[in-house]
Amino acid sequence: MNPVATKTRSAGGCWTCRLRRKKCDESRPLCKGCLALEIDCLYSNDKPEWMDGAEKQKQKAEWLKREVKRRAAHRRERRYLQGLEIRLESLDVSHTDDSDTTTPKHLINAIPPSLGANSSSTSHANTEDSTSKSGFDSASTGSSVSLPSPSELLESPTWQCDEPKERFAKEEEAHSTMMYLDYVFPFLFPYYRPSFADVGRGWLLVLLIKNKALFHSALSLAGYFYGIVLGHIEDASQQCHTHNLETLHKQQGLALQWLQREMQDIVTRGVKGNLAEANRVMASIIQLMTCEVAIAKPGNWVMHLNAAAELFNEIMKHHAVTDAGHHCFMMVLLQLGSRPFTWTPKNHPWGSDQAILRFFTAQLLFLDALASTALQEPPRLLQWHQHLMATLEERERLDMPASEKEQTVPHINLQEFIGVENWVILAIGEIAALDAWKKEVKRAGSFSIAHLVNRASAIEERLQSSLQVVESSINQSGTGTADGRQHLLQYFAGSFSPQLMHGSTLNTRIWAQAAITYLNVVLSGWQPSSPEIRNSVTQTIEMVLSLPSPDCLRTLVWPFTITGCLAAPDQEQTFRDLVAGMGPLKVFGTIRESLAIMERVWERRTEIDPDHWDLAAALNCLGRPALLM
Repeated sequence: MNPVATKTRSAGGCWTCRLRRKKCDESRPLCKGCLALEIDCLYSNDKPEWMDGAEKQKQKAEWLKREVKRRAAHRRERRYLQGLEIRLESLDVSHTDDSDTTTPKHLINAIPPSLGANSSSTSHANTEDSTSKSGFDSASTGSSVSLPSPSELLESPTWQCDEPKERFAKEEEAHSTMMYLDYVFPFLFPYYRPSFADVGRGWLLVLLIKNKALFHSALSLAGYFYGIVLGHIEDASQQCHTHNLETLHKQQGLALQWLQREMQDIVTRGVKGNLAEANRVMASIIQLMTCEVAIAKPGNWVMHLNAAAELFNEIMKHHAVTDAGHHCFMMVLLQLGSRPFTWTPKNHPWGSDQAILRFFTAQLLFLDALASTALQEPPRLLQWHQHLMATLEERERLDMPASEKEQTVPHINLQEFIGVENWVILAIGEIAALDAWKKEVKRAGSFSIAHLVNRASAIEERLQSSLQVVESSINQSGTGTADGRQHLLQYFAGSFSPQLMHGSTLNTRIWAQAAITYLNVVLSGWQPSSPEIRNSVTQTIEMVLSLPSPDCLRTLVWPFTITGCLAAPDQEQTFRDLVAGMGPLKVFGTIRESLAIMERVWERRTEIDPDHWDLAAALNCLGRPALLM
């Protein structure tokens, strides 16, 4: 007998370790193993009834395995919250230092001084106010929300302010909310124009009212946007400039505090049975991530992306399972309807909570795919890509009721939200996964060039085929005249002018061509002079130069960067000129970071080793991974 084997367990260990067949250190009252896993530690002279060596013991062991996994998930969420607490300390406005390298100097023009002036005190004094509670009311749904009338708002205690300063702050808060709805949100998402039949963007106002974390991050974005414009007005008040940075930090701090409370609530109560709350927390995380990336605060987005992806996975795990045991996104939407588990008629608009889930799921899929290209790993939501973004096979349609809205496939149409067709983002996710696989098998010494070529060829074939379909549709489409009803619906949907924004077809073509460039680099390495890459880069530049305005670059940052990094020396100035053409708005979003990446890559042209450099390296050349949304 092996003498070491006899020491793995002892008769004096706790019953929990014996059940798990693990070595117990016999610490009392809790052994270190159970303490670390946060599970019950049982010491007793008598054998527990479930330790029968038969069915009860088997059932207890299975239950304990599930409990260990559940506790592990809770620990991960707690670590996320602890990270937020650390960030809150760093955002303490009383210790704000203008020399902080993580805060660009242009943030000094970020927010007008009166935004959220009373928010700090009210958020602490009213931790459990009605707004907070409504944000976690699992029974409330989008269609059941009742918004107060303007007269009711003014007569409510919240607006019955004794101090004129407080009333003024409330009015400024309202102005900033409308600034976000009217200017910032459309600037960030110019292609999101929900139909008149889908009640437009009303769900966004509902979410701002019900969700404090998202509300404060929206005010932060609105103030930052305002500050950019204010900073380029000659007679703007210097007093506004001097207060903007402090107020920006305050709004971000409040957003983080409320997100922390919401996260703690969902951690305590769990995702199962609290779908509406989990949905809004996921929205808050993604909104905060968007906010921080837009105002050029590096380093935090990976943590937010991990949390949002994990929360989405939990939502699918607990709320998307059909009777047949399959996962179905529409099952989640059904539960968020005004009457849970009631099929939505085809011409009936989505409820607010349903619209929230659809919009932020689309954003998460998009951001996750882009992040994977910089993080050198497959997208976190890769397992859901085909289900959410691909067209269902005929046999899969049989499980869905006919002539119902829920039968619409794909479940998430990214073109509706970001102006890029699904097949492009699916391909980018596949290429990122292929790149991660290539690096992993090379490290393991099991790389197969034939396997790489086969997978890359399949992806390129799908990309080229889809591009041909798009280009054929351009040649075949007529100018057509919309009838009066269609014109009315488009008008009220706030459709953009072609003189200001390019259409989603051109947007998709540019993204697709950049994806082909990305694929060629994964396949052949960093070869800017190769015919395939040169041709792809040139085609992309030609399409970018056909844009109606440099402002259009805000929807093309990732393809713009991929193309620019591989551009020839005589093409560099084209990229600088395009960014300069955006004027002051180049600091809003990631286009300025994009140009900084290109400049760094261009500086290193003669130093780059093509065997050890790729686009992931380029997207990390500033010392951190770039999320080019």
